[in-house]
Amino acid sequence: NCVPPYASSPSGGCVNVLIDVNNCGTIGHNCSASNYTSCLAGTCSNAPGIQLANSNYVWTAGINGQVDDNFYGVTLPWNITLYNTSTSFVYVTTNGVICLGLCSSAYTETALPAAPFSGVTALPYWDDLFIYANTSQGIYYGTEGNAPNRTLIFECYMSHYNQASQYYHFQVVFFEAAPGIVQYKYFSASGGGISCTIGVQASSSGSFIQYSFDTANSVFSRMMLTFDTNYGTATNSTF
Repeated sequence: NCVPPYASSPSGGCVNVLIDVNNCGTIGHNCSASNYTSCLAGTCSNAPGIQLANSNYVWTAGINGQVDDNFYGVTLPWNITLYNTSTSFVYVTTNGVICLGLCSSAYTETALPAAPFSGVTALPYWDDLFIYANTSQGIYYGTEGNAPNRTLIFECYMSHYNQASQYYHFQVVFFEAAPGIVQYKYFSASGGGISCTIGVQASSSGSFIQYSFDTANSVFSRMMLTFDTNYGTATNSTF
C-alpha cells in the first residue's frame, strides 16, 4: 500500500505524484508528452524538477508548505562515514548543510571551519535558503544500487530567502563502498556561489576542506565536487 503523496504504479511500486514527471498529479499523466520538463506539486511545469522521482521526502513544499531556517533528523538505511565518523542518523538543514552530529539552523555563511557546526558536517551550499510553498521544492533522499555498493543521495531544491526566482538545486551523494568520500552535484545555482560556503569539516575547530567562500562564479550547472576526507582532497569535474 502506498501512502499519499505516493501512489501505486502499474509496475507495482510507489511513486510520488507531486514530483514524478511521468506520473504528475495522477498515475500515467506524463508531462513530457505535453512538452513540459518537470512536475511541481502535481502540476506539469518547465521550472527545475526533482531528479529522485521515487525518493523519500524530509520536507516537501507540496504537502508541508514553506519553511525557513530549520533542520530535520533522518534515519538512514545504512551507515555513512566522513572523517572516520560513521552514523546512520543525520540532520539536514534548509540552508544547505548536512550534519553527522549536532547541527544548527545558522544561515549566515562563514569561512571554514564554521563555529555553528561542532561535529562532522557536509556543506554543499551553505546560504540563507528558503523552501517556498506550492512548489516541488524540498529535501528528498533515496538509495541506488545493491549492497555493498549502494549510494545514498540527498536532493535539495530551494530558493534564496526573499528571492523566489533564484533556484538552488543539488544532490549530496554518499558511497557505501567508499567511506570518507562525499560528492556534491549541482543542477542549478542562481547565485553562482557569491553568497555561500562549500566544503566539509570535521568540527568547528578541526580539519576541513573548503572549496569556496562567497566566491563569484565558483558554482555552475552540471558541476560535481568530490571531497575525500581520508586524504583531505577536493576534486572538481562535470557530469
